[in-house]
Amino acid sequence: MKYLYLILFLYIGLITACNSTDTQFPKEDILSPELMPLQGITSPIRVEVKHPFLILQNWQQRDSIFHIYDLTNYEFKSAFGTEGQGPKEYVLPWLVQTTLPDFLIADNQSFHYFGINKEGQPIFKGAKEVKYINSVNEAVFINDSLFVVDAQYTGPNVYLLTLQEELPKKTWKYRNPDIVDYITDPNMGKVYANESRIVFCYGYKKQIDFMDTEFNLIKRVKFKFDSSPESNLGGENDKISYTYGYLGKRYLYTLFFGTSWKEYRANSTYGNILEVFDLDGNPVARYHLEGRGPVYFAVDEETFTLYGAGEDGDPEDNLLVYKLKGLS
Repeated sequence: MKYLYLILFLYIGLITACNSTDTQFPKEDILSPELMPLQGITSPIRVEVKHPFLILQNWQQRDSIFHIYDLTNYEFKSAFGTEGQGPKEYVLPWLVQTTLPDFLIADNQSFHYFGINKEGQPIFKGAKEVKYINSVNEAVFINDSLFVVDAQYTGPNVYLLTLQEELPKKTWKYRNPDIVDYITDPNMGKVYANESRIVFCYGYKKQIDFMDTEFNLIKRVKFKFDSSPESNLGGENDKISYTYGYLGKRYLYTLFFGTSWKEYRANSTYGNILEVFDLDGNPVARYHLEGRGPVYFAVDEETFTLYGAGEDGDPEDNLLVYKLKGLS
C-alpha cells in the first residue's frame, strides 16, 4: 500500500509541476531593451531575419515599403517596393515570416520570392500564384510549396495547403463552428509552422499545441490561467494569454500578456514576458522584458537576438532589440 501512496504522491507532484508557471522554465532572466537605429521616416510593422540581413516592412509608406539592413553593423542597405496597380507594384503586400532561405512577400493571392546578395540588394526570384481562394497573407510555410493558413473569420479550421491545389490536403478544426466571430471564440489563437512542426498558441488560455506537419499532436503545453468569462469575449477588457510569436528552426518564441489590451496599453506596452520552448514543447527559458513590448518580431537564431517594432503605430527611428541570454 505504501508504494501505491508513493506513486500517487509522485503523480500529483508531476501534474502540479506541469501546470505551474513558476517551476517549468529552467532559465529565467530580466532583459533590458537595446535600440537598432533606422534611417529616414519609417513606420515598421513586420520584420524578418535572413542572417546577416534584416528585412523591415513599413505600413504607412506607399513607396520604399521594404527596407534591408545589415545586422553586423545596422547599416541600411536598400529599399524597394511601391504600392499601386502597375507592373512590379504591390496592392496589399505582407512580409511572410518563414524558415526558408529566401524571404517572401504575399500580395494579391501570390507569393513573391526574394534572395539578398552580399551587398544587401534584393534579388527577385519569381512569383507563385495560389489556387486557394481565401486570403493567404497570414500563411506560414513548411517548405517551398506546402503552407498552413488559419481560416479565422471564414471557418473554424486551420488548413494544410499546397500552391497548386485549391482544396486543403488536411484540415484541423480547432474552434466552435457555431461561433461566427473568430475573435469571440475561446479557442482563438495564432498558428506557426516550420519544416517539421505546426504550432498553435491560444489567445484566451495559456495553452500551446505542438503538432507534426500533418496536425498530429506531439505535445500540449497547458498552464493554469485565470481567463475571462467565455460569454463576453472580444472586448478590450478580456485577459489575453499568448499574443505575437515567432517559430524558428530551433525554438518557439511567444509573448505572454496575462492582462487585457486596455491595461497593456495603459502601461505603455510594458510588462511583457517572452516564453521560449523547444520544438517538442519543452519549456526552455522565460524572459521578463523591461522595456516596451514588440508586436510582430523575428529572432536571429545565429545570435539569438530578437528584433521587433513597437505597438503604438507611430513613425519610429529604431527597432526594439532584446538579446536572449542563455540560448544556444
